[in-house]
Amino acid sequence: MRDRAERQILSALREGRREAYEAVVDTHYGSVYRFLLFLTREASLAEDLTQEVFAAAWGSLDRFEGRGSIKTWLHRIAYNRFVDAQRQQGRHAARVEKLGQQPAEAVRDPVSESMATEDTARLRKALEELAVEDRAPLVLHYIEGLSYREMAGVLDQPSGTVKWLTRRALTRLRHQLTERSNHE
Repeated sequence: MRDRAERQILSALREGRREAYEAVVDTHYGSVYRFLLFLTREASLAEDLTQEVFAAAWGSLDRFEGRGSIKTWLHRIAYNRFVDAQRQQGRHAARVEKLGQQPAEAVRDPVSESMATEDTARLRKALEELAVEDRAPLVLHYIEGLSYREMAGVLDQPSGTVKWLTRRALTRLRHQLTERSNHE
């Protein structure tokens, strides 16, 4: 656990104090939602998963040992929920395919519609087209501001591996952006 304030919040959470729950949600909801939105690329799914993350966190509070920060813990739960949702979606898609039906069209997310500049939109598009294993470390580090050590906790990988994954993802993103600009 990083600092005294987080230890106090954790203690208050374990005591069941409502204001502590509200403080954690107020502090971390946006970050968890953005992370899931970048992973899922679907606003409604990201919203649902974010709700699940906080419900799961409260349900497993007694198992949180406080070795990492609350933010890292919540992002780890978020990543696990995303992976579970991907598995479920894969099973659902297989069932739908068996029935000969087409899955519903994905909902456009409000974040992409509010992008102001062409460069930002191009970067966002390239980021969305990356595979999840490349997109996750970039979002965690460059958008959510997690350190490599915190990312290691979220992704359940050693810090060195996380650094390597991030470098590899950046290389792939640069390549994708270069390819895109060469075709324009």
